[in-house]
Amino acid sequence: MSGKAGVEKKQKTKPDNKVKDYGNDPFFVNKAKRSKEVLDKYGFPRELVNRRNTK
Repeated sequence: MSGKAGVEKKQKTKPDNKVKDYGNDPFFVNKAKRSKEVLDKYGFPRELVNRRNTK
């Protein structure tokens, strides 16, 4: 065993390539459109803009 005593190493999972692509699903397209409209109207919150600029 490596690392801490008594801690078992976790197995990594494999991604499933059969997952459906929801990129063009009407629900998500409309949600993205509404989100863009809100950001265009009000802009990003100052807290997020300040945090992004400091990194």
